[in-house]
Amino acid sequence: MVNTREILLSVLMEYDKGDNRKMSLLKDTLNKYDYLETRDKAFIKRVTDGCLERNIQIDYILDSFSKTPVKKMQPLIRSLMRMSVYQIMFMDSVPDSAACNEAVKLAAKHKFTGLKGFVNGVLRNISRNKEKIEYPSKEQNNGVDYLSVVYSVPVWLCKMWLKEYGFERTEDMLKFFLTARPTTIRVTKGLPESCEMDELVKRLEDSGVVVKKNSLLPYALELEKTDNIAFLPGFDKGQYAVQDVSSMLVTEIADPKEGQTIVDVCAAPGGKTLHAAERVGAEGKIISRDLSERKCDLIRDNAERLGLTNIVLQVHDARIHDEALNEQSDILYLDVPCSGLGILGRKNDIKFNVKPSGLEDLTHLQWEIVKASWDYVKKGGYLIYSTCTVNRAENEDMVRRICEELPFEPVDITDKLPKKIQDSLDKNKGTGYIQLIPGEYGTDGFFIAKLRRTE
Repeated sequence: MVNTREILLSVLMEYDKGDNRKMSLLKDTLNKYDYLETRDKAFIKRVTDGCLERNIQIDYILDSFSKTPVKKMQPLIRSLMRMSVYQIMFMDSVPDSAACNEAVKLAAKHKFTGLKGFVNGVLRNISRNKEKIEYPSKEQNNGVDYLSVVYSVPVWLCKMWLKEYGFERTEDMLKFFLTARPTTIRVTKGLPESCEMDELVKRLEDSGVVVKKNSLLPYALELEKTDNIAFLPGFDKGQYAVQDVSSMLVTEIADPKEGQTIVDVCAAPGGKTLHAAERVGAEGKIISRDLSERKCDLIRDNAERLGLTNIVLQVHDARIHDEALNEQSDILYLDVPCSGLGILGRKNDIKFNVKPSGLEDLTHLQWEIVKASWDYVKKGGYLIYSTCTVNRAENEDMVRRICEELPFEPVDITDKLPKKIQDSLDKNKGTGYIQLIPGEYGTDGFFIAKLRRTE
């Protein structure tokens, strides 16, 4: 009989081997043990994600109760203690006694009999005192230590956001990242009428999914209690695509017309390409590119599922200028590689893999792509610059540089935004861009700018 905690321990130990946390490891593990009960796979996923997501807080708790610092623990004991603390602190469905007992059993099974008392003592002490744990105060070090520990975010990132957004907004973002998120889908043109939308909602609900209509876009639905979306009603018929609302807003702001040509130079995973392809219709064309054949194949598979035949897929490095595309696009999508700091809630590995030095490297890469691609836009056409981050150097500063050094000017996007956003828009009004703060409208953190080529 397979021990789910044994599997969990092996996954966490693998993640602990290096700083570069590859999230595919969890997915590969779950695929390997696909025969397990859904409940067991959910447990492995929940605790793995939770330990990565709450890593700093968990280590702080352990260091508060253990005489041996986390960094000096044996690798197996370190991962064992982390997974047990997560269960004690954040999983009401697991009795504290069970978390402690199973940890002691695993320690003994792996020849750490001499540490059974240590494991048991520390975990039971945490269990007895979990409501009394003292975290750094908000007043200490300008709130940096509090935010870092309570929300498990590296200190350097807390400092950067405090400087850019202040304490209250930064804490709101960090709270949102730790909030469970629904899966958002974009209903395709296969369901244009409200009655058909309602019919889709009913079919999804009948399959056990909790469905909520999104407050920003009428064609977006939020799904909860989904196991594998590929098996849900309507998926194989191309009636919807998985896409966050923030990403959908790129095409809302771009506002492509039927028959137009759009070039998308960094297209994967393809949500914007697919959305734009619907808007330009059969007479239009999307030239969709990415760096690898594998990523292009993913877009191709989804395009076929959605019945879209107007997408031309090409493997191409966006940093390399392609003269054949000069002035060929009515709209150029530049969804450039970025730090991803706006989607930490969906990809918790980002906050550990991104380093301060890497942010500067990214802005250089982004500018390389801009310089290589800008003249694909026809005179009078539009460049849509977007990222899934909330870092000003990658967003506002980059747009300012584009307008200063290249023939582009910002275009007011206010009337292209959902009314709910228009009503609350303040400083970004008329600037040609919008910075979506994570959680502000229930979306990921996202930046979108619309610029017109002037000459």
